Amino acid sequence: MKDIRCGKCRALLFRMSGATNEIEIKCRRCGTVNHLRPNEPEPERQERLERDVSCGSISPRK
Repeated sequence: MKDIRCGKCRALLFRMSGATNEIEIKCRRCGTVNHLRPNEPEPERQERLERDVSCGSISPRK
């Protein structure tokens, strides 16, 4: 894990693992260490069940 520190006082702000994109943040108030991971990305677009010419294409359907 890579330590991310304050540029002024060098206090540890959080730890980051580049391989898994996991972040570990320690609460300054209570000292609890919180582990955060990104959510799975949403698919860019959903697949069409049937060809649709509503996209503006002028080519004939086959």
